[in-house]
Order: sequence, then C-alpha cells, then structure tokens
Amino acid sequence: MFSVAILAQAIDSSSITNRGGRALLSMAASAVGIITLLAVVLAGPLAWAIATYVERRRKAADGAAEAGASEGQVDGKEPEREEMSGVAYTLSLLGYAIGLGNLWRFPYLVGKWGGGAFIIAYLVCLCFVAAPAYLIEMVMGQYTRKSTVGCFKMIHPRWDGLAYGQALILLMVMAYYNVLLAYAVIYIAGSLVDPLPWAADSKNYFNVEVLNGYDDYIGKGLGPVQWKLALGLLVVWLIVFASLSFGQKILTKVTWVTVVGPIVMLVVLLIRSVTLDGAADGIEFYIGKFDSEVLGDLDMWASACSQILFSLSPGFGAAITMSSHTRPKENVFRTCMVVVVCNSAFSLVGGFAIFSIVGNITFRLNAAGGVLDKATGAMVATTVAEQARAGTGLAFIAIADGMRAFGSGTNAMSVLFFTVLLTLGLDSTFCFAETFVCYVEDYLLVKGSKPAKWKIVGCTCAVMYLMGLLFCTRMGIELLDTIDHYCITYYLLLAVALEAFMFTFDFGWRRLVVHVKLATLGNLRTPLGQDVVPSFFWRLAIHITMPVCSLFLFFYILSTDVVEPYGGYPVWMNGIGWSCLAALLAVTPLGFARSLKSGTGSTLPPLEQDEAALAAAFGIKSTLPPLGQNEESDLAEGATA
Repeated sequence: MFSVAILAQAIDSSSITNRGGRALLSMAASAVGIITLLAVVLAGPLAWAIATYVERRRKAADGAAEAGASEGQVDGKEPEREEMSGVAYTLSLLGYAIGLGNLWRFPYLVGKWGGGAFIIAYLVCLCFVAAPAYLIEMVMGQYTRKSTVGCFKMIHPRWDGLAYGQALILLMVMAYYNVLLAYAVIYIAGSLVDPLPWAADSKNYFNVEVLNGYDDYIGKGLGPVQWKLALGLLVVWLIVFASLSFGQKILTKVTWVTVVGPIVMLVVLLIRSVTLDGAADGIEFYIGKFDSEVLGDLDMWASACSQILFSLSPGFGAAITMSSHTRPKENVFRTCMVVVVCNSAFSLVGGFAIFSIVGNITFRLNAAGGVLDKATGAMVATTVAEQARAGTGLAFIAIADGMRAFGSGTNAMSVLFFTVLLTLGLDSTFCFAETFVCYVEDYLLVKGSKPAKWKIVGCTCAVMYLMGLLFCTRMGIELLDTIDHYCITYYLLLAVALEAFMFTFDFGWRRLVVHVKLATLGNLRTPLGQDVVPSFFWRLAIHITMPVCSLFLFFYILSTDVVEPYGGYPVWMNGIGWSCLAALLAVTPLGFARSLKSGTGSTLPPLEQDEAALAAAFGIKSTLPPLGQNEESDLAEGATA
C-alpha cells in the first residue's frame, strides 16, 4: 500500500513532465494496487486450499476403493453426493441471493421510479412470483438429490431442454457478471492511492480511465481490450478458481467471509453515512416519497419483477444445485423464508446507506452553486432524485464521488465500500460457477468419467475469462447491458413460468407437502414435521400468479423492444442480443421433442411410497386422504394415537 502511495505522489510531482512517464507510473500504481489486492484476498482461500489438499492426500488411500466403486457408476449406484451442513447451506444461498444488484441496482430503480411505489411493487413481486419460484426449486433439488439437468430429467425428460437453456444462460451470465467485479477491483486498487484518483472528476475517471468508452457509436466496433479491466477480471477468476476447486468444505469457509463480511461492512458504512450533511434529504426521498400514479405503470412493475428475480435468481437452476447438496433432513421451507427475508432486508437497509450518500452529494453540489443546466447554460440547484438516476454509475460514479465526504477516512471508507461490492458479487459468481461445474460433472459421470474437480473448475474459469474479455473492450459495457437485457430479463421470466408448469403437471403440490413434512419429521424444532403454510397462498402463487405474471411481463417487454430498439445501441449490437435470446429459446423445447420420440416418462418415486412412509411415521393408515384442509387433523390424530 505504501508503494502505491509513493507512486501516486510521484505521478502528481511536478518533476515529472513527460506524458509517457506519467502514463507508465500510473499503470504501475494500478498494477501494484491490484497485485496487493490479489495477495490480500487470495491469502485465506489459498491457505484453506493447501490445508484441504494435504488432508485429502492423507485420506486418498482409504478412499481409493470407494472412489473406484463410484466412478462411472460401475456398480449401478450413483456416487454419494457431497453434503453441506444447515448453516453452510443457508450461507451459500444467502451469498447467491445477495449480490451486486442489492447495493447499486435496487437503489437506482428506487430513485428512477420515485421511492415508495417501487418498494411496494418489489414486495408484491417477491411474494407472488419470486419466493414461490425459489421454494419449488429448493424442494425439487433436495428431493431428487441431483443438479438441474438430472433433476428435470427425473421429473420428466421433456423438461431437460429447459435445464440446458439454464446452463447456456449461466455461461452468458458468468461471462459478463465478473466484469462488474473487475470494476470493483480497479476501484479498490485506486482507493489505496491518496488522494483518490477520481477525486477531481469521478465521471471522467469511470468513463475514461476504467472503461475508455466511445463518445458515440457511429461506425464503431467493440474496440480493443482494456488492460486494467482484463487484469481485474483475471483477479476475480483466480479467486473463483481458488475457492471452488477443493469441494464444498473450502467453499463453505470462503462463504463465511464473503457473506458475513459484507453485512458487517454495510453496518459500518450505514452508521457513518447517516451522519453526513444532507443524509436526511436522501432518506426522505427513499422512504418518504410515494406517487400512487406510478403503480399503474407496467414498466415499473417489469423493473420490480426483474430486479427481485435477478436478485433471488430462480430460473438459473443454482438453488436446485445447492439444495441437492443439503442434508436430507434439512428444513428447506424455513431456509427459503430466511433467505427471502434477509435478501430483501439487505436491499432495503443498503438503500438507507446509498441514499444517505446521495443526499450528501446533492447537499455539496448545491452548496457549491448547483449544477450546469445544458439548456440555459446557468447553474441551477439539483435534487436527490436527479442524482439517484445515475444508472450503473450510481456506485461507480456518484458513490465514488461521495466517498470524499468522509474526510480523513476517505480512503478507508472507499476500500470498505468497494470491497463490499466485490464480496457481494463473489458469492453470486461462486454459485453460478458451482452450478455449471455440477452440470459438467453429472454429464461426465454419465459418460463414465470422473476427473478431479479442480480440472473442471480450471477449464471453466479459463473459458469464462476469455469470453469475459469481450466485455472488457471499449464498447464492453454497452454489450454487457444488451446481453443482460435480452438474455437475463427475458429468459428468467420464461424459465420461472416453465418451472411453474413443470411443478404443476409433473411434480405436484401434494408431493411437495409430503416431502417437506417427511424430511423435517423428528427434527428438534419440528418434531411433527414442517407444514407449508399458508397452504392457500402458496398454491395460488405457484399455480396462478407465478406463471401468469411471468408470461405477461415477458410478452410486454417483448412488445416494447419490437417497437423501439433497446438502449439506442447500434443495430448490430441489438442483433447480438436477439441472437443470444434465439439460441436460448431454440434449446428449451428440445426436451419435449425427444420425449415425444422416445416415449419415456418420469422416474420420480411413486407418490404413494412417500405417503406410506409419512403415514408409518405417524402410525396411521398407509392410504392417506387428499392433502387438503383435513391433513393436519389426520396427522395430529396419528401422532397422539
């Protein structure tokens, strides 16, 4: 860190007049900062990785026979699935759900749609679309004990096309999502320099020093790869490789740091930010403004639904994969409620910190005379609403600029904030990568091969890094926004609707209720088993509101994009977006075509088998009546008999 500060002072020194010399020193400062960050962040995961490797080598002889028996399913049995403890499972799902969007996209959308109205829409979409989708994914994963492809094939082979579509979209997400983390890496490295390199003009620093983007798109292509972004992206993928290569135990230890750490750092940031001048104005805008007319705007509802879906991320299949690793007796219903509530609470609490800083930015700008009105050329007062509509730049422009308000603690608070962003994103990318690796592992097992996990993780990280370089070009952020819109927004809505149909027609509500109760029977907190309550609400949401709302928003957004090209980007870039969406839509129905040709059906165990096991546990008749309003009384009678 001291070397970075010395280099920064050298750059600002009047003794350096040569432009090339300044550029070289600037590059050296950024490089040293990134290398320092790499050493700090990787120290823990690498230590755990080495310890785990030594332990595995010691146990290799004892486990050789078992590994040989499971390899390639020689004996007809599937290998035993690596399990996570309840705490590790909950932390993994929390890390998966709580990501970058909670801290910069959610506040931006609140600002865009005027405060309270968006929060209401967000909570409604959470209850009636996202939470039900999350619950059924968790239950299906625990029930089948398989990753997404195996799970969907087991439910019915006609749905495996949806699983392959989800695998394809994971590739797309991993390719660009970590580029956002590369931005955070660059800002953390810059935060080690005093004064902050963006202190003079944060917007210019982001657009020129970080992105080096084009002023216009006419006659422009993607352009060359930017070395800072490429190096930052390499740091991120090295962290992912070190964390995922050695199994669930090492990932659990890393997750403790990347989940609990951001929560602690957010509390520190919140306490400091609410004491800033103008913070009250920002908070008043956040929770005190409500425009009822906005509730009638379908664009606002589409934004709210896409935000909560991307945050919880049902439709990617990651919750299924994570749940396949949990213990058979884990209470997934309770875990679902914990994750859903904590995820939304993090967004809401984070909004207080963000809008406190935005309020301070507004206060300082007005104290300095306001902002320039391009139409009149005069300086006019600005508002919190105007400053909150900074888009992606809310974190990397507005908030970076707001760090100057912390006085002598500017550098420390800047490191703190961008480290929060980095660790939040790492949790999500861990789950994305782990889910895709499970796809590959399950596929290779079917083919009779079981290579070491670190080899699969290494190949995945290498390929994803190379794909991510496309988003490190001069027009990379525009390409990122295009892929995010056409692929993520559309396919998440479609995948959630299709999962609702799959659950309704091939898995069934009754199977879910029986499984949750049977799995939790005899647990300390649920000796009589966990009830899925309120039953009416969950059935209504899963069977009706979840598919109807998802499909409605899918076609509504489609109609707006057909009329007006998205984002004002070049035609060829929108063409890339449509092509990626077409590829996803083409893969999805393949399972239906194959199942019609082969005539194969579901391989789920008979529901009567689960019912008999549940009935035997309660000492009642093995043939249960339909699970409805009399379910609780029947089971209670059996328990007291």
